[in-house]
Amino acid sequence: MSIDSSRLVAIGSIVADDHGFAVLVKPEFNAGLLGLSKFSHAHILWWAHQCESPQERQELICKRPYTHSPDDVGVFGCRSPKRPNPMGLSVVSILQVNREEGVIRIPYVDAEPGTPVIDIKPYFNALDRVETATGPDWCRHWPQSYEASADFDWDREFTDA
Repeated sequence: MSIDSSRLVAIGSIVADDHGFAVLVKPEFNAGLLGLSKFSHAHILWWAHQCESPQERQELICKRPYTHSPDDVGVFGCRSPKRPNPMGLSVVSILQVNREEGVIRIPYVDAEPGTPVIDIKPYFNALDRVETATGPDWCRHWPQSYEASADFDWDREFTDA
């Protein structure tokens, strides 16, 4: 099986301004925003365009990506943007959807301004919430919800490795 990456299309981009963050959707995709405003949260799939060199796309081991993690963590065991397909996934709160202008206002997203957005999917509790999710001991002190993450000192969790 092969994937034709030329078929992948950016539907918009991440922007930041005095009001916070937003997803700016290209006009040809604005109709797809119909109904999104009824949801409180969405998944944003984005392309880590600053990490798409051939070398970065071949990195499979991350050297101690988090303060409390083991020395080496596989790329599929962390959220590094350096991966075979530099795709990111973020859950965001939807503050406002302006379908005509193609703007989704969000308070925060862990992607850089200018990052291409590949897709937007509504958050469904029935499909996206896992009540019994667990992780390794090294990240057990992390917040247990999206909401609690807002007050967590994430800067202390990442290394510069």
